Amino acid sequence: MTFTSTNRRDDFIAVSIWTTMLLYALFSNILILAGIARSSTMRSATSYWFIISIAVCDILMTFISLGHLVPATAFHEQYVQFKSTRNIVMIFFYDLFWYTGVVQLGLMAGNRFVSIVYPMEYKHIFSRPRSLYLIFLGYVIGFLISLPTLFDCCHTLWDSNYYITVYEKPETLYKYVDMAVNSISLFMMIVSYAVIIYKVRESGRAMAKYQLTIRTRQQNALVNGVSLSSQMSNCGRTSSMRPPRSQVSKKEMRLFIQFFVVSLVFLLTWTTWQWLPYMSESKWAYFVMTSLFFINNSVNPTVYLIFNTQLRRELHYLLCHHHAINTAQNKRKHTIFGRGIAAAQKLETDSQQNPRDDITKSLVDQAGSLSSQSHATTDEHRKDRFCDPFLTFFLLIHVCCCDIFLLSLRERMAVAE
Repeated sequence: MTFTSTNRRDDFIAVSIWTTMLLYALFSNILILAGIARSSTMRSATSYWFIISIAVCDILMTFISLGHLVPATAFHEQYVQFKSTRNIVMIFFYDLFWYTGVVQLGLMAGNRFVSIVYPMEYKHIFSRPRSLYLIFLGYVIGFLISLPTLFDCCHTLWDSNYYITVYEKPETLYKYVDMAVNSISLFMMIVSYAVIIYKVRESGRAMAKYQLTIRTRQQNALVNGVSLSSQMSNCGRTSSMRPPRSQVSKKEMRLFIQFFVVSLVFLLTWTTWQWLPYMSESKWAYFVMTSLFFINNSVNPTVYLIFNTQLRRELHYLLCHHHAINTAQNKRKHTIFGRGIAAAQKLETDSQQNPRDDITKSLVDQAGSLSSQSHATTDEHRKDRFCDPFLTFFLLIHVCCCDIFLLSLRERMAVAE
């Protein structure tokens, strides 16, 4: 293929967009791992283990894309030959982590299904040993599915001219294996989330009916002058007024929404891969298909950051640790000076009523108290390695002034005696 200025421009556009997307995917997935690692609650929850596994797969696919796909698109045959062993091996590893991520998405759908539909069995089915076994099994399945791409019949190669991954032999039977694996995972997601949505809807209706019945009986009790407790005890023999069981918690619903959105993006990516080549053979159509795979790497952490409040809190503390400490130091500083001003105002008021000796003693006590508070605050800041040096210097000057003021007051008291 002849490389013209137009082709170079197209390559520059594709490489620039992909590099931006992949760097964002890499940074956001690393943040997800750091946020989960900081929280003992999230680390101990098996649901987050699947999130960690998918984040690891996304990071590894991002590394392969940045180290192989993007440079091959920029430099073409100068970087890697189309049928070279390196091209075959790199796409094999990319497929390995892609299929592993697909299996993990199906397992996540099953995890949410059991958690919401059968909450009493969740800890037994998704215990820690079993969750680790399922995650490991996902990697084994991903390896076995991608293994045929190393053989001549099923080679999958990166075509830098059309911005897409292609089969070396278009009529290979391996493409049906790819279709079957993705279809099974999608079927698990659709069935699991459909049942979950139905369960949540029925639970909401049952709760609304229960609340309506309670309000109706409260109104009847007020009208008839009968206490609600006696009315409920009389009606309890004929009808059940217990609240509906198996209510879905807000935490479980937030996790369900996160996994559901991630699965929708995967559905969009895979279906586009299936039908878009039959609609257009333009390299820009293939560019869109490949971009959807990169978007799939970045959408997982984005969804978690938007919907997961606990994860956002951990990341905020991780990234804004110095700012939080400085804010606490400023609050302490304002508290010290506020106490000093209040003490001065009190002394000024007492000066109109108390004799000179009482004023002097009170002034000495207030100054000594302020000095001791300043010394204690300074010691705390000295122990804090993250303390602002300017604030430390300012507090030391303040302590010195308080000490000088205390000595002068004691001298005045001695002269007065």
